[in-house]
Amino acid sequence: MSKLILVTGGQGRFAKVLKRKSFLNLKFLSKKNLNILNYKSIEKAIIKYKPTMIFHCAALSRPMD
Repeated sequence: MSKLILVTGGQGRFAKVLKRKSFLNLKFLSKKNLNILNYKSIEKAIIKYKPTMIFHCAALSRPMD
C-alpha cells in the first residue's frame, strides 16, 4: 500500500501543475473539501483520508490589509 499525501489548495495553480507531473499517491482537496481556517474541517479530512503527510499549497489570493 502506498502512502497517501493530502494536498491542500487542490484547485490552485501549483496543485494543478503537480497533478499533471505527479507519480505519488496524492489526494487533492479544494477549499470546499478542506477549509484550512476551520479546525473541524482539517480534523474531519485527516480522519477520513488517514494521510501519511499533508502538503500545504493553499494560499490567500487577496490577503487582508
